[in-house]
Amino acid sequence: MKKQILLAASLMLSISATDLMAANLGKGSVAFDKQDYETAYKELSPLAKEGNPDALNMVGQMYENGWGVDKDEAKAVRYYNRGASLGHLGSVNSLRAVKDKEYKKELLTVEPAAKAGDAKAQNRLGEMAEFGYGMKRDPNMAIQWYKQSAEQGYVPAQHNIGRAYNFGTGVEQNFVEAERWYRQAAEQGHTDAMFFLGTLYSNEHGSQNDVNTNILAYAWMHNAAELGNRTAVEIEKRLIMKLNSSELSEAKALAEEYRKTYVGQ
Repeated sequence: MKKQILLAASLMLSISATDLMAANLGKGSVAFDKQDYETAYKELSPLAKEGNPDALNMVGQMYENGWGVDKDEAKAVRYYNRGASLGHLGSVNSLRAVKDKEYKKELLTVEPAAKAGDAKAQNRLGEMAEFGYGMKRDPNMAIQWYKQSAEQGYVPAQHNIGRAYNFGTGVEQNFVEAERWYRQAAEQGHTDAMFFLGTLYSNEHGSQNDVNTNILAYAWMHNAAELGNRTAVEIEKRLIMKLNSSELSEAKALAEEYRKTYVGQ
């Protein structure tokens, strides 16, 4: 009987707390809609700290726009991120809007620098065009900027153009070109280029037909794994299973040669 009383009391407290939370959310939402941001923040801030998705989005908007609080876009993004992680569509949209605003601001400095011939800016402008950061997605334009940057020797751009040829993004898929650009970046120590070059070889897409492609794949994949690519660790294990003892010895020797030549450790 005592347990039942305690259970009932606990349930009543739980219901009361839920009702109070709902009441505060309602009061805060009404104040927010009426632009009474002082009241809105007072009611919604505690709920946001407890992880209420609606409150997180509204408090985020208040920080983003300086409504009733000091403007703080970084803090707004933290609230939006938390709301988005809980599946709140409003927070997702708010976060996207903030990011788009940041990208458009970035574009004002990146585009002139790219047009002036800055290789780093050209690569960044290519990324913004490829993924639609601050502009409409344009994979064809992205390729143009990647090429200009890559031809100046900028390693991340060499990787990006290799990736474009690998997956046929903005250009016709061409594994030979992908291999060429990946290799240029990989030979300058770019970890992701090493990984994707190894993937090309493991899928027998490389042009070096006189060499066992699994040996080449292992050599690059091993170095990518050593440089911290976790996926490469798993693929390296699978590649070992494809090699006999003689081939594995050759692959390990080649990996060591690449490490000394391209990684420099």
